[in-house]
Amino acid sequence: MYKKLSSIFIVAIGVFSLGANAVFIDSAVVQTVPQSHMIFDFNSEVMITVNTSGVAYGHELLWKANTTGNNYEESAVTYAHDIAYIGSCSTHGDGHDKIFAVDTTNGEIIWSNYTGPGYVGPVIDDDVVYIGSCSHGLDPDNEYMYAFDRFTGEQLWKTFIYGGIAESVQYDESKIYFCSGFYETKMYALNKVDGSINWIYPTGFSVCPNKPMLKDNAVYGAFWDDYSVGRLYKINASNGHELWNVSLSAGPWDNSITADGQGRIFLAIYYDNTMNAYNESDGRLLWSYHLHAGSLSFNAYHNGQVFIADILGYVYALTASTGHLIWETKVGGTCDISSPTLSGGLLFIGTRDGPEGAFYALNESTGAILWRYPIGASVTAPPSIVDGMMLCGSDGWNMFAFDVGVGGGDWLFHRYDQWNTAYSPVGLTRWEYVQATCSPQKDIISCVVENVYDHEVNNITLILPFPAYWYTETGELLKENSDTFTLESLASAEILTLLITEEPLFQVTITKPEKGLYFANVKVLSFFFPLIFGAIDVEATVRDVNKSGVDQVEFYIDSELQGVDTTAPYSWHWSKRSFGFHMIKVVAYQNDVSVNDEIRVCKIF
Repeated sequence: MYKKLSSIFIVAIGVFSLGANAVFIDSAVVQTVPQSHMIFDFNSEVMITVNTSGVAYGHELLWKANTTGNNYEESAVTYAHDIAYIGSCSTHGDGHDKIFAVDTTNGEIIWSNYTGPGYVGPVIDDDVVYIGSCSHGLDPDNEYMYAFDRFTGEQLWKTFIYGGIAESVQYDESKIYFCSGFYETKMYALNKVDGSINWIYPTGFSVCPNKPMLKDNAVYGAFWDDYSVGRLYKINASNGHELWNVSLSAGPWDNSITADGQGRIFLAIYYDNTMNAYNESDGRLLWSYHLHAGSLSFNAYHNGQVFIADILGYVYALTASTGHLIWETKVGGTCDISSPTLSGGLLFIGTRDGPEGAFYALNESTGAILWRYPIGASVTAPPSIVDGMMLCGSDGWNMFAFDVGVGGGDWLFHRYDQWNTAYSPVGLTRWEYVQATCSPQKDIISCVVENVYDHEVNNITLILPFPAYWYTETGELLKENSDTFTLESLASAEILTLLITEEPLFQVTITKPEKGLYFANVKVLSFFFPLIFGAIDVEATVRDVNKSGVDQVEFYIDSELQGVDTTAPYSWHWSKRSFGFHMIKVVAYQNDVSVNDEIRVCKIF
């Protein structure tokens, strides 16, 4: 019995999912971790499973903040101390291109200030936020680098930059670094205090919509002309002197340069559909991987892997040292401008598909799609993960904040239709979080269920792959020989202990008489029903798994009490003469719990 129940225990703490308000304890996919988390919502199409380590959180839309109300695109979000900062680019004329500071606790705008047109994500350095503007040639006399007080929005300084700034800046203790975006592109270093120019490095190229990288007192930048011609530069951050430059296979567009700390830097080349690694010391090409299409995505590095997305909606994980493919996943839609963001074992990315745009979460190790949230607009920047929130802008005039949890790898996966394809419920507005800890105790599974969310959970149906007996902690039978049990409600912070057994926890069984012919209290042969001639001892046994003791056992004939016994073996002598059919009933009591058994007999004399 113990061996069998031990395996039942593993099932009971395995993968939970939900469909039609039911939690399935799936025997096909099991884990031996003695703790599980169950998330419930009320969409009948949804099946849900969660990681069983630590605490799981839901990808819940916390809020969305409307900025100008008529902007075209919004930049990457940066964050510090409960304030998120985002830039906005409008097609509705002067005065609508701004930087916004948003309270992340409620989505309310704290302040905004004019910046001119631009797509650049703000960068925070202590109490200052930096952001640049770029008109893509539409307004070349109105392109500046700005510095604002991050608490008040007061403009501290601005510096004119011909060609504009197409990507976010890098900074060190004294300077900020960036590349001008168009026309005669250059690398710049500005003094942080007043925005004055410290040095300029002219490249001779016409386009640089790429994010530079600052590493070990060197600035790396990529530039191009005419699609087929490009170069990668390494510049001394102290004085602006060139350290090296190398020719690229084609023009990079709207990408970032990242490093792995092992002497390699990474850059995607849009116009030849490749992801590349270069030697940090001399710019030598180390490897190149051919993508399905060009990439307009920033790349990301983590744990020996580099991640990138292309404009056909493919997301890739490559080995950083060799460029070998680990996995690729097509999320659907177009992954341009938005970029992979890694957190807690997940990869977050958005798609740029107008009304079909959505956020996705992928398993970082396998590429499996775990979550999808359509926003009805294009995702136009990499999401940011901070304090358990995912923050991101869109071209739908809103900044979004999702609850994505704060634990290492402890995430909720919203799943549709089948175990291997998982998407978030469309329009999910509320969810309930219940934690269940189960442990085997000889022949009993003890499950402590706690609602740790701040709302009540209703109509939770637990479904087992085997019939079971369901009891309260005190041994009261809730349901017998059933593979389902429904909790009508579980209040916020309420804790409920359930005992689950394959056999009854407390059971009384009439052992005599049974089917057969009895003479003088002795069974002489088998028969279709109990046929008794003369007096007989009615006997019963009590199964007491908890060893809590039996208060008493009562014996009834046709619902009338005939005798009581308080010690085992339990019996009562039926000597009264009678003729015809009767119902023998035996009731056993334990604390406030009672169980019974009955049998129909025929007695003569």
